[in-house]
Amino acid sequence: MLLPLGLAAVAGADEFTGNIVVHGTSPARAAQIRAAAEQVRSAAFGLLLGNESPRRWIARCAIHVHATPDAFAAAVGLPPAGSRGATAINFSGNAVSSRRIDVMGDGPDVIPDALSHELVHVVLADHFVHAPPPRWADEGLALLFDGTAKQLGHEDDFRLAQRQGCSFTSPDLLALEDYPADTRRQRVFYGQSAALVRWLIARRDAVTFIRFVDDIDADGLATALKRHYDLDSIAFLDSAWKEVPPIHTLSLNNRK
Repeated sequence: MLLPLGLAAVAGADEFTGNIVVHGTSPARAAQIRAAAEQVRSAAFGLLLGNESPRRWIARCAIHVHATPDAFAAAVGLPPAGSRGATAINFSGNAVSSRRIDVMGDGPDVIPDALSHELVHVVLADHFVHAPPPRWADEGLALLFDGTAKQLGHEDDFRLAQRQGCSFTSPDLLALEDYPADTRRQRVFYGQSAALVRWLIARRDAVTFIRFVDDIDADGLATALKRHYDLDSIAFLDSAWKEVPPIHTLSLNNRK
């Protein structure tokens, strides 16, 4: 989940000289989280942006690990029952000036379950410096890096909504500028966004999808659809709900 701009990174980073610094946990666990985050960063740059050798982040990404929902909520301003991860990014001109991720660290695994998802938001910010990508595209891409169980949970919510006739229409989904207020609708939004992103990437590749999103902002949705996917109308996107590839067929993340 992306937070509004303005949440500043906390000072006091350790002496690690890579792209990531971790706060709020033991040195041993922090080292493992940093290593995992560096791997996700490299994979996201390569798979999504076609950049196999990304520049080092001068403004390193500060990852804050929280042991309790109350600590997470106090840091990000969300209720304790809210998201397990949040990202805040600030810009100075055409460059990112600060990167911060807050994640719940109370799960059974050493690596927080929301880490990969949130880190994709941070990577995408390096590309989308002039305007953020549409909410559905940003969250759909990030969710593709989540573990299988989490993805399947969102897809189940979407398929249930579809059977009940209360999923989003293509125009409504693509027009959303913020997260739905209702928690259940949020989960449908996540699952439906990921399904659409998977479908579009499967038609070409992830780099083409990013170019498509760029052109939505520059030239409008209709032109971008025709240019990159040879689709003449947004109505053709309804096929995504019938033909979407299964979870993980794109090999973006192989975690259980």
